[in-house]
Amino acid sequence: MTLKTKILYATLGLAVATIPMKNQWNSIATILFVAAVVFQQPLSVSISRLKESRAWIIPVVYFVWLALSHFWDASGGYRLRDIERYLVLFFIPPVMAIAPIEIKKFIDKVCGVFIIVTTAICALCLVKAYMEYQVTHDYRVFYYQYLGEQMGLNAIFLSNYCLASIAWLLYFGFLGKKQTAARYTLICAAIVFLLLMIFMLSSKLLIFLTIVVMMVFILLLGYVKGFFVRSIIITSLIVIAGIVAIKQLPYLKWRVASTELKMYQGQEDDQNGIAIRLYMWSAVSDLISERPLMGYGIKGGRQATLKRYEDDGFKMGVIGDYHSHNQYLESLLMAGIPGIVLLLSMMFTVLRRAFTTKNFLLLLTVIHFMTQSLFESTFEVQQELVFYIFFIFLFYYHGPRLRNTLL
Repeated sequence: MTLKTKILYATLGLAVATIPMKNQWNSIATILFVAAVVFQQPLSVSISRLKESRAWIIPVVYFVWLALSHFWDASGGYRLRDIERYLVLFFIPPVMAIAPIEIKKFIDKVCGVFIIVTTAICALCLVKAYMEYQVTHDYRVFYYQYLGEQMGLNAIFLSNYCLASIAWLLYFGFLGKKQTAARYTLICAAIVFLLLMIFMLSSKLLIFLTIVVMMVFILLLGYVKGFFVRSIIITSLIVIAGIVAIKQLPYLKWRVASTELKMYQGQEDDQNGIAIRLYMWSAVSDLISERPLMGYGIKGGRQATLKRYEDDGFKMGVIGDYHSHNQYLESLLMAGIPGIVLLLSMMFTVLRRAFTTKNFLLLLTVIHFMTQSLFESTFEVQQELVFYIFFIFLFYYHGPRLRNTLL
């Protein structure tokens, strides 16, 4: 292995390891990875690689369109820092397209780095929560935002990292090459720990997605390995275990009980995620109807949203600086019809690739992204944007093909 190659893999691992950490650390690590890829080969080779698959063009054009929105931004124009996080769309997809194909051999190690970092962060969250509990004796420090913020992470972001880690442990641990008994034990222990963290982090959507992912994997494994009937029984037990966990964890039980299908009425609904989202989606949809073609721009969209929240008396949204909690609506709000067309084009291009190449890792990741985008503005926070774009295009260009005939 040449020095250039060693630097490439080191910077790749560093970029992945810093995704759940401070934005500044990840930005530096990502820049180093981009530089390592660019200097791996002659420019002519990179250009040739870019021509082989042009899926990278869609996110790049999406970024350019957002950048151009400065000229029609409803606020009069955005600041440079308002668009900095979207640079991920401009650099990462083409860099993944030109990266050496040998990276595919290290995908399991790359995912392993992310899993180790995520697990370590979860463990530190619990340790710090326990230390705080010793002082306050408030059991809520072990749940939801109280738990995630122990390491400066939103509970939903950390839950997403845990879910991805579980999916990759299942994929490489049970659908990949055969492991030793010790490794199977370690993999199962890690899955159980991360699963417990997801329940304690108390994101209802992520709990549901986790149960679905685990059911799909076990049914898939049963189909591949020849114990499909038993896999149905196991998935039934997973559902039962999930229901029991919800009933036994007091804070999670309260969050589920406080959720009902209704429009937001006031502070009494501050814990009702459905009510809050229904209101935000309605409010942002009204704004979109006023400027559907070009949108409000990056800064203009934020200002229009917060002003609407303030006018409607949605104090929680103003104080929390809430987005629309829906990336499809957010793209329409900021970038108009061209924005949503580009977003959907990117998603369905990736989906098509996942099916045609039997790339199960890519399929799981893009479905995770598309589902999460229904309930969160996934591009509006750097830690989510980097996570999804980095792994979607890493798996798009370098993901392993599932050997069994499943897709």
